[in-house]
Amino acid sequence: MKITGIKWVTLLVLVFGAVSVSAQSDLTVKNIRSAKGEVMIAADKGQYAMADATGDTVTLVLKEVPEGKCKLYVYHDENGNYQLDRVDGVPTENCAIVDLDMTAEAKTIDVELTDLRNKAKK
Repeated sequence: MKITGIKWVTLLVLVFGAVSVSAQSDLTVKNIRSAKGEVMIAADKGQYAMADATGDTVTLVLKEVPEGKCKLYVYHDENGNYQLDRVDGVPTENCAIVDLDMTAEAKTIDVELTDLRNKAKK
């Protein structure tokens, strides 16, 4: 059976499309308000991680994030209810949103949490 040029291209596209490249990053989260609760992180691609808040800095590992642009949502869940608490729509727990361009190489990313209540008052 002879395979034509178009069939080869189609086959290659299917093979390379089936192999998804993913990245891993170590995230150093800073400006943690207390040693209570957990630090939570989630990528808009579905990956997530959490770690105990043990001091003002925590390191988490986020695995298998597809290469390309993604958004990370990070917050310090001080009361352990697994949600970002808000009053009048403003987060009461320190948080951050980070835009990243993930590559296949592992890297360290620094994320600084912010108290948005102070910014909302201005």
